[in-house]
Amino acid sequence: MERLAQERLTEFVLSFVGVCAIILLFIPIVARAEISQSACPFSWTRNLKIGSAGADVMKLQQFLNSDPDTAIALSGVGSAGNESDSYGQLTKRAVTKFQERYASEILTPNGLAKGTGVVGVSTRAKLNALCATPTATQQASTLVQTLSSPLTITEPAALVVSPIEQPASTIAPQQALYVPFTNFELSARGADLTVNSIIVQRTGPSSNSIFDYLSLLDGEGNELSYAYLHNDHKAVFKFKKPLDIRVAEPLALSIAGNMAWDLSEHSGEAAILQVIAIDASAPVEGQLPVRGTSQNANSSLQIGTASAALSQYDPNNATTRYVNDTAIKFSGIRITAGSAENLELYSITWRQSGTAIDADISNVKVVVDEHSYPTEVDDRNYTATFTEGILISKGNSLDVYIEGDIGTTGANRTVKFDIDSAADIYLVGQSYGYGIYTLPGGNTDVAGNSVFLTEDGSTDTDSITPFFSGSVTTISGGAVNYIGRN
Repeated sequence: MERLAQERLTEFVLSFVGVCAIILLFIPIVARAEISQSACPFSWTRNLKIGSAGADVMKLQQFLNSDPDTAIALSGVGSAGNESDSYGQLTKRAVTKFQERYASEILTPNGLAKGTGVVGVSTRAKLNALCATPTATQQASTLVQTLSSPLTITEPAALVVSPIEQPASTIAPQQALYVPFTNFELSARGADLTVNSIIVQRTGPSSNSIFDYLSLLDGEGNELSYAYLHNDHKAVFKFKKPLDIRVAEPLALSIAGNMAWDLSEHSGEAAILQVIAIDASAPVEGQLPVRGTSQNANSSLQIGTASAALSQYDPNNATTRYVNDTAIKFSGIRITAGSAENLELYSITWRQSGTAIDADISNVKVVVDEHSYPTEVDDRNYTATFTEGILISKGNSLDVYIEGDIGTTGANRTVKFDIDSAADIYLVGQSYGYGIYTLPGGNTDVAGNSVFLTEDGSTDTDSITPFFSGSVTTISGGAVNYIGRN
């Protein structure tokens, strides 16, 4: 009897697999392409834009290609089965269509009428909601594969470290930001993991003093953490919250050097930065140390400079505004390019350090020379990104300020937009391609509001935190006048 039961069970399974196979044969070709190409289920965890690259970009293209209305292309490059891991103009156009299709959930809450083609917080939320579970055809395909595939044993969880193509060997000019030294990739095996810290060591014939500090950048050039070299020639990158590394979503990272202001005594020194240890939630495997490229300190190349002073649009004093007030100018600076090269502004991050909560303010935008740009909010940080870069010609200036609306809440709370670090103003020189450090050019003090903070209050010394201390706006609930009879 037992043998007969086993035979019948086997016959049932084989019959079921056969039926599923027949069903799949009759699924339209497009649907079968979806089974092999679709991204879902998947979760996008970072913002994407032109220039982004990685597995999540390919997943995005595959997802968009699952609907003819948002397809990257109907044939050829970018079409179903021909996706890539590079975010270009075709992807931007498809993302714009997706955003406008779900405008009420993505664009309207951010005060936008047209899609931007940038996958930000709201766009990611909608993508993740739609891509949370596999389609019915994917489930059928998965079932067939499960019944017909041998049992596999899951590998133990591990964080895998891999070197990737290193930066070209070049010079590291004095005052330059984000000079690339070391590239590497982290991937999770067996389970999603977190990284608590990354340790980097300086080697080569050089001294620690050629660096102001070091930056850890993601594949888009965003600074994830910063660290200073100590006497043991090591720097430890730590994170406000652990860095997430998800299975099948490798994360490309770079160690960049922010060079000292004066390298005249160190010109020609060749520094190498190598990753020597990582503290993660699972054992670390792969190649350590990851040794980067030797870059030569240089004091002769005069790259661009930038200075900042108070904008004419900054309130320049404490103000009181009322609930439901709109288009309030909270803080503003004026950026001036030096005479060495033209500059391009790619992003600016303001931090809301007042007592108001996120729900108290809305429609927050950054305005650059009267053009408004939406912001993305992350832990009270409001970032505006300028994909194409905004030109500041040599010797010229532009005003940058942040404005927004006050809702129906927040009475007696305050709004104060600061710029924590000069590096939060992301400028790049057009001629040489290096990041440019912004210096206080006026309106300095050791404390206060609507001022740039420095150690002694002058423009001839180091900046302190925050780099720019914004004006304070107090939210008032309004006044009620009572008229009574005598």
